[in-house]
Amino acid sequence: MYKGTMKHFISRANTYVNQHRSFISFLIVILSIGIIDFLFNKVYPDIIIFLNNSLGITINVHESIDLGFAPEIWGGVLAMVLGTLIIVIALAAETTPKLMDLFVKDWRSLLFIWFMILASLHAAFFMFYAESLNRNSSVLLNIYGFLFISTILSIPYIFYILLYSKTDNVIQKLYQINEQNIKYITTPILKTSMSNQSVVESYQYELMSTIDQFDDLLEYINFKEAQTEIIRRVGDTIKTYMDFKHTMSDNFFLATPTIRNNPTFRTYVENQYKELEERKTFYEVKAFRMLGNAYIRKMENGESELASLIVSEVTDIGQKALHLKQEGLIADINIRFNTFMRFSIKHAVRNNEPRNLYNLAFMYSKLLIAYVDHDRQDLLKQGYFYFKWYGNEIYKHAANNPALYFIVDTLTSELKKVCIHISEKGWDDDIQEHLLGEILQLDNPPDYSKDEIDQNVNNGVRVLQIGLALHYLKIDKKDYAEKIVNDVLDDLAYFDTKRFQKTMEGLYARIKFSGPTFWEDTDRGNTNIYYSPDAEYIDDFKKIFSENMKKRLNALDRDVQFLKLELDKLQTRDKNGEATVSDKSRISELTEQINTRRKTFFIG
Repeated sequence: MYKGTMKHFISRANTYVNQHRSFISFLIVILSIGIIDFLFNKVYPDIIIFLNNSLGITINVHESIDLGFAPEIWGGVLAMVLGTLIIVIALAAETTPKLMDLFVKDWRSLLFIWFMILASLHAAFFMFYAESLNRNSSVLLNIYGFLFISTILSIPYIFYILLYSKTDNVIQKLYQINEQNIKYITTPILKTSMSNQSVVESYQYELMSTIDQFDDLLEYINFKEAQTEIIRRVGDTIKTYMDFKHTMSDNFFLATPTIRNNPTFRTYVENQYKELEERKTFYEVKAFRMLGNAYIRKMENGESELASLIVSEVTDIGQKALHLKQEGLIADINIRFNTFMRFSIKHAVRNNEPRNLYNLAFMYSKLLIAYVDHDRQDLLKQGYFYFKWYGNEIYKHAANNPALYFIVDTLTSELKKVCIHISEKGWDDDIQEHLLGEILQLDNPPDYSKDEIDQNVNNGVRVLQIGLALHYLKIDKKDYAEKIVNDVLDDLAYFDTKRFQKTMEGLYARIKFSGPTFWEDTDRGNTNIYYSPDAEYIDDFKKIFSENMKKRLNALDRDVQFLKLELDKLQTRDKNGEATVSDKSRISELTEQINTRRKTFFIG
C-alpha cells in the first residue's frame, strides 16, 4: 500500500513538473542562488585568510569593491543574450511553427535565462543592501562568480540557440521528447498511477499532440529534406511505441474524453470507440490518419516521392506488426492501404496520372510478401482479393484513361511475384490454386462487357500470366500452367482464330526477347515488369497451348455442326411449307445460337 502510494505521488509530481517547467526552473534557480550565497558567506572568512596568506590580498581590498557598475554589465549581457534569443526564435518560428512550444519547455534555456535574470537582481539588491547587511561576500560572489559565469556561458548559449532553432533539430527534439514519454509510460511508477484518469489523459494528450505537431510541420515546411525527416520520424515513433506497447497499462488504451474530443476521433460512434479500446490502437490510428492526410496532400501537389515514402513507412510498420503479432494493428494497416489505393485511383482518374498507383502497388506487395513469410494465409487471401477488386476498378476507368492499363499490369506483376514466392515456400495446392484464380480475374471485371473495349489492352496482363505459367512449367506444375492456358483461350471469344494466333505469337516474342531491364528510368529504376527468367520454357507452353486450342476449336466445330444439322432440317421443312410455329421459333433460336456460339462456348 505504501509503495503504491509513493509511486502514485512520484508520478503525479513528475507530471506536474513537466507541465510547469518554467515555474519549476525558476524555483530551482532562486533556491540554488540562495543556497550558494549562504554557503559562500559561511566560507568567506576562510577565503579571505587564504587570499591574504597566499596572495597578500587583504579584506580591505574586497570591501572597497563597488557594485555600482554591475547593473550596466548585467544589462549588457542580458540584452545580448535575450536580444539574440528573441530575434533567432522569432525568425525561426516563421518557418518552424512548433519551435516556440519546444523552447519554453527546454530545461537548459529555462535554467540559464532564469539564472541570468535572478543573478542580475541579486546584484541590484546587494548594490544597495550589502553594507547594511554586512554581506560583502555576496558582492564578491556576484562579480567574480555569477557575472563571470554568465559572461562566459552567454556565447556558447547563443550558438546553442542557433543550432536549436534549425528545423532538423526541432524535428529530432520532438521525436526525442515523444520517445522519452513512451518509455516513461512503461515504468512501474507511472503504470501504478494509470488508475487515475487524469494521468492517463495527460499522457494520451502528450503523445497525440506530438503527432499533431509533426503534421503541422509537414504542412508548413517546404524543404524536401525536412519533410522526409518528419515522415521518417513519425514512422520511427510508431515503431518505438510498438516495442513498448505490450508493457503499458491497459488503462492507457481506454477511450477517454481526451481521445473522444480529439479531431481524429470526433466523428466516431460508440462501437468504434469500443473497437479502438479492444485493439489498443488509438495512437497508431492517430498517426495513420495523419500520414493518410499527408499522402493525399503530397499526391495533389505532385510530390510523388514523398507520397511513396509515406506508404513505405506504413509498410515497415505493417511488417513489424506481423513480427510482434499485433493483430489489431495489422487490421488497421490493411484498412490504411486500401484507403491509399482508393484515393490514388481517384487522383489517377482525375489527372490521368498513374505514377502514385505504380509505387503504391509495389509497397502493397511487400506487405503481401510479409504475409507469406509469416504464413498468414488468411491475410494473403484478403490482400489478393483487394488487388483484384482495385485492379478491376482501374480496368473500368482505363477505357477513358488509357494510361491506367499499365497499372493493371503492375498489380498483376506484383501478384505474380507473390505466387512465385508461395510456390517456393511449398504452400498447399488449395491455397495456390485459389490465389492463381484471383490473378486470372484481374483482366475480367465482373458485370463489365469486354466487347466495349479493344482486347489488345489485355496483352500486358497476358504476358505476365504466361510468364507465371512458365514458372509453373519449370517447377513441374503443369496443371497450374494449363489453368492459365484455358483462361487465355477465353480470349478466342473476341478474336477470329487467325488474328488470335497472330496476337499470341506477338506475346511469345515479347517474352522471349524481353530483358530484365527497360530502356527508360522509372521511380523503381529500369526494372522490366514483363521480363520472365523462365523464357526457355516458352516452347513447352506453346505446345500445351496449341493442343488445348485445337481441342476447344474442334469441340466448338462439333457443337456448331450439330446445331447446323438441326437448323438445315427445320429450314427444309419451312421451305416446303411444313414448319409449325414452334419450328419457326426454333429456327430463330438456332440461328442466334450459331452466330453467338463462339463467344458463349469460350466464355462458358
